[in-house]
Amino acid sequence: MKRSVYTLEQLLEEIKSTTPSFKVGQLFETIKSIYPDVRVPRSKKNITYKDVSFTKPLASSRKAKESFLKEQSPLSDFFRNTGKGDFLQVVKVENKKAYCVNLSIKEKFRERFYKEEYIVLDYMMIANGMVKPFKRKNIEKYFND
Repeated sequence: MKRSVYTLEQLLEEIKSTTPSFKVGQLFETIKSIYPDVRVPRSKKNITYKDVSFTKPLASSRKAKESFLKEQSPLSDFFRNTGKGDFLQVVKVENKKAYCVNLSIKEKFRERFYKEEYIVLDYMMIANGMVKPFKRKNIEKYFND
């Protein structure tokens, strides 16, 4: 039986050919929650809603939403859909990073707490299972405003 031997160059070329690419308009679903970077000042990432202060998630997983509902967290008010992870839409691509808006946050909360704030995705977030590409066209059926 003949064994195949790959060079490092061949393996790198194979990885490059399977690396995803970001495109404006592309949709992703969050599998794990995404919070602001630890370097973001507390005053910018923490909010108060219904007399409760907390760090706002930039994007939440289905599991996190279930937890918010169970704990009767005021955060459960924020989401248009509680049965899936958040839907992120790419609005800008720059330096192998995708800048996304969270389509799952209700408009009134997006305007108030997330104005001009992007979720930045990179390829590692896909590789480590934080987000996955969402292929279906009509995501509006997942929202229950």
